[in-house]
Amino acid sequence: MVLRDHGRMPASLLRRRSPDPARQHGAWVYLFVSILAGVLSARGQGTIAALFAGLSFVGVFVLTSALAVWPKPWRLRFVSGAAFAVASAGAGLLLGADPMFLVYSMVACFPIAASVWFAMRQGFQSAPALVFGVMGLAVAAPAAACAGGTSPKFGFLLLALLAPFFAWRTWHARVALREGEGWDRAKLKRLGLMEALYAASWTVVSVGVVHLLAR
Repeated sequence: MVLRDHGRMPASLLRRRSPDPARQHGAWVYLFVSILAGVLSARGQGTIAALFAGLSFVGVFVLTSALAVWPKPWRLRFVSGAAFAVASAGAGLLLGADPMFLVYSMVACFPIAASVWFAMRQGFQSAPALVFGVMGLAVAAPAAACAGGTSPKFGFLLLALLAPFFAWRTWHARVALREGEGWDRAKLKRLGLMEALYAASWTVVSVGVVHLLAR
């Protein structure tokens, strides 16, 4: 029914009060490009450890997203996310990851939870929900980089490069959905692919800057 009423689809999307973050494709794109950025920024022989450390953020994201579907059945998702986070983090530690990356994992819970809180009250396209959401996802980059042996200052530089860009592009997509008309599945897919391309391209640039300054 949403697809048949193309003109009203963006408005209906923007008015949703209790979204499921785990069903938002853009969130997964930003999460995985953040993990990729951290892995590519890893120093020495820490690439695999950085990958597992970054994947622990997938679990953190899943368990935190369980808060958005409450009071619907949420325990299985919460437990599954927690188990995946612990297993990935444990594998990273066994492979020699710097334990300091665990601090980033704990810190990321707060902006992600704040994003869910604002989304449930103001809509998942509200400014606070977007800002806190991308901040939480982008923390995966310095966490993975730290696990791979990158200096904390370069990890924070990576975060400073990625988070504002992700927030800007998310806001751009929000405006496009709000002001555009005639949205259908094909147009939404094209918009998503373009935003994913922008995110990947900026990630490559950011990693290049980190490697250049870390010489």
